[in-house]
Amino acid sequence: MGASPSPLVGYNTNVRHKGKLYHIQTEDSGVKRPHVITQLFADGGRIVASEKTSYEEHIGSE
Repeated sequence: MGASPSPLVGYNTNVRHKGKLYHIQTEDSGVKRPHVITQLFADGGRIVASEKTSYEEHIGSE
């Protein structure tokens, strides 16, 4: 079994809300696995929310 390819594009940012620091990470998995995953982290790495959005229906359309 081969290694999984790395995400192609990522965006990371920190947001402070009501005195707590949150980290938001969004990654595009590429056209072979056409989806974007956004995760919200708190408390030094605990995932508090995750959203996966497919864009497969848009591949090849212009």
